Amino acid sequence: MTDVDVQARLAALREQYGRRLSDDLQTLMAQARELSARQSAIGLDALETLRQGLHRIAGSAGTFGYAALSRNAREMEVWLQTVIESAAQPTPPTLVVLHDRLQESYRDLELAQTSEVVEPEGSYHLASGDRGIRVAVLADGDTDTLIRALSGFGYECRSLDAQATFPQWQPDIAIVDTAKVADEVWKPAVEAAPKAALILLSGAGDFETRLKAVRNGAQGFFTHPVDVPSLEHRLRHLINLPQQDPYRVLIVDDDVDLAEHFRLTLKMAGIESRVISDPRDVLKGLRDFVPDLVLIDINMPGCSGPELARIIRFDDDWLKIPLIYLSAESDAQRQAKALAQAGDDFLVKPISDVALVAAVTARAQRSRQLSLALARDGLTGLIKHPAIKELIELEVARGQRTDTGACVVMIDIDRFKSINDTYGHGTGDYVIRLLANLLRQRLRRVDHVGRYGGEEFVAVLPSCSLENARDAIERIRVSFSELECVADDKTFHATFSAGVSCTQDWRDAETLLEAADRAMYAAKQGGRNQTRIAASRQ
Repeated sequence: MTDVDVQARLAALREQYGRRLSDDLQTLMAQARELSARQSAIGLDALETLRQGLHRIAGSAGTFGYAALSRNAREMEVWLQTVIESAAQPTPPTLVVLHDRLQESYRDLELAQTSEVVEPEGSYHLASGDRGIRVAVLADGDTDTLIRALSGFGYECRSLDAQATFPQWQPDIAIVDTAKVADEVWKPAVEAAPKAALILLSGAGDFETRLKAVRNGAQGFFTHPVDVPSLEHRLRHLINLPQQDPYRVLIVDDDVDLAEHFRLTLKMAGIESRVISDPRDVLKGLRDFVPDLVLIDINMPGCSGPELARIIRFDDDWLKIPLIYLSAESDAQRQAKALAQAGDDFLVKPISDVALVAAVTARAQRSRQLSLALARDGLTGLIKHPAIKELIELEVARGQRTDTGACVVMIDIDRFKSINDTYGHGTGDYVIRLLANLLRQRLRRVDHVGRYGGEEFVAVLPSCSLENARDAIERIRVSFSELECVADDKTFHATFSAGVSCTQDWRDAETLLEAADRAMYAAKQGGRNQTRIAASRQ
């Protein structure tokens, strides 16, 4: 499953969960109302049913983005649990209060499902709390330049000084330019911030210099001239590694007990797996589970592992998925023969739990990297043109079902040809990555952004009005125009123009995109460096 598929499935799942949550809250309200009006004693079974409903919401709502509702359900559940354990009869007034609180949660749910676009308070959220990422910079005369560049991405930046103390402001990352600052100066400064991840900049990129950086504890290394978008990408990687879906492994083995042992071992390592004991069920399992990797026992009754691998390879959808044979076979020639029949690797039984986890993780990681590479633009890491169009169609269909609006934004970098002609195509690519990183950072987690082609980008903003979409893009536009773009020893500023359209005005994906495109060109003709809203059809 590609990254685009995952996002689409998550969006559909959240929508489905929202409908279920609405139904569950209405059911709980009805139960609470009925109990508050009951004249006879209330049985513990009725209270337990109500508690279980709240427990289910408390345990799942936060996962789908309803954190406040999850907390409220948990508080109501704890109260009911106390009542049940004490065997005390709740009074009608207290049950009325419970009903009213459920009703308030239901209203909050309706508001949450039509939430507006808001600008994040900080660049990213840290485990220690909601605040911006703190970056300390020591680069001699370039310190202020780097601070300005990274501040434009939303980071909280200060100069790193060996004499400074950080009682309240502990940096998350320290960036040091070893080409301009001597070891005896920067090393004590870094020691003053022991929890900071270290990134070193250097004038040389040879092996010995990189080895020295590793031995000095560096977790990032860049040579001059520094590619600021790549540096910013490394910051995000070090501080807030993206939460990805667990790796998924399909285990095909007729030894059910052994397969279950493998499944539980992988589960303990955070890897999802599914066991299939009959090869005839594998094609359905592939469609339903969409694994990153398939482990196949070589010897199974009715269909051998190599035969099954060849069957799987008939379908182009599964060509990129590694097929790993499992067998007690240790003869190298027989292993090679099996691998020649559509397999990718061979794991010999018995295999230790540690070896199994290591082998599966390495191969699944590579599999997922290949899938992401196919779905993502190589220069920016954003969604490719065809996938973003599919997401627009998804939002149009969703808006028609739920009668909620979504917005599409077309973005184009101003005078991009002039940038290429003046500073070179390498600098043009740099500006494209700069804008891509800014869009990825400043938009919401539920939003999608893709590279549409050349210097054009498209953003899809679910559950968003035209005005809120324009305001969000305007904030990004202003931030982008203030960033310093670097070309050798020169600096310059770039801008973009944007057009915004809404599903409530344009009822199919093609006209929605065309409307955003026309609005963007109107912004260009109106002087560039601005955002225009598409005129609705009369």
